[in-house]
Amino acid sequence: MANILAFESFDGGSHKQFRETVSSYSNHDWTWITRPAHSWKWRMVLSAQEMVEDAMRQGVQKPEAIFCTSLTDVAALRSFLPRGWRDIPVILYMHENQLAYPTNDSRDASFAFTNLQSVLTADLAIFNSKWNLDSFINGIETLLSNSWDTSVHDIGTAIRNNSTVAWVPVELPPSDVVNSRVLHNTDNEGRSELKNATTIVWPHRWEHDKGPDKFLEIARAYSEKLNLRWIVLGQQFKEVPESLQTFQSEFSDRIEHMGYVESKGEYWNWLQRADWVLSTANHEFFGIAVVEALFAGCLPWLPEKLSYRELLPAAARGLSPDSVIDSEPIRCAIHEHLSMAQAEPASNRIDSLITNVM
Repeated sequence: MANILAFESFDGGSHKQFRETVSSYSNHDWTWITRPAHSWKWRMVLSAQEMVEDAMRQGVQKPEAIFCTSLTDVAALRSFLPRGWRDIPVILYMHENQLAYPTNDSRDASFAFTNLQSVLTADLAIFNSKWNLDSFINGIETLLSNSWDTSVHDIGTAIRNNSTVAWVPVELPPSDVVNSRVLHNTDNEGRSELKNATTIVWPHRWEHDKGPDKFLEIARAYSEKLNLRWIVLGQQFKEVPESLQTFQSEFSDRIEHMGYVESKGEYWNWLQRADWVLSTANHEFFGIAVVEALFAGCLPWLPEKLSYRELLPAAARGLSPDSVIDSEPIRCAIHEHLSMAQAEPASNRIDSLITNVM
């Protein structure tokens, strides 16, 4: 067991869920220093100094390893560590990268270069999916190609040599959720024999990068040929996308639930009631909500891009509710394929990667 000092500069959403899960299942002893989950640009600029100062005020003893996540500037973090601490191994966990995230604004390249410095300054960078790593390298190479006089070459090799991939630890649903699903006895088309409709869950944040416009388009298209009911989950914000407001109005009689669910037990119960999980995302670095739905027994209605290609076995790709399939073998293949995303083995892999760097 190692003593790990861990820094989370944006303690909310998937970042917080990762922190809580890996701490629960790890064999190491974790001390976390965190910052609130807002103003992400300020977090990248200032959180390294703030969190190191917090650790010193709390009297944290010298750890055997330092762990931080991708909205932390690792180069700055090292510079603020006290003397005698700067040779401690630093492991960086890349939840996201600032090159592949879709934005409606012109992109500020400085944050991408902060990511680059962090990846190369850390003793090891762990990306949460191969898609995350590949998109980061492709984006950096494209960004550098715009500089007519750069002397930086073969940056992709340097990044790969200092990086690896480890999926996010995701907890399995309670056994009663799984057992309830078995009672549905789904037929060969993936629809419940006990229901006249097929229920779809869309479990994403209500923001532009999760494709709410595409979601509305699909709902309209498939409502003409399939009897669908809808469960819409995910975090909401002050401004609800217009397409989701329209969806709620047009399909009000087909919506079983629409809104954020804070209770994890209630969340699992809604997933258990769905036959399929739908994603219309424009970006997905890993996809915790989708993996949770798959663990709960939903069939995948997912685009063949982003991280989804590595999260699904070949037999589970390109499916939709009008596919004629034998659903149980597909569910079994998905669970086997995602075994290394289960909380305990995924946390054990991260443990071993940390140990190997020490």
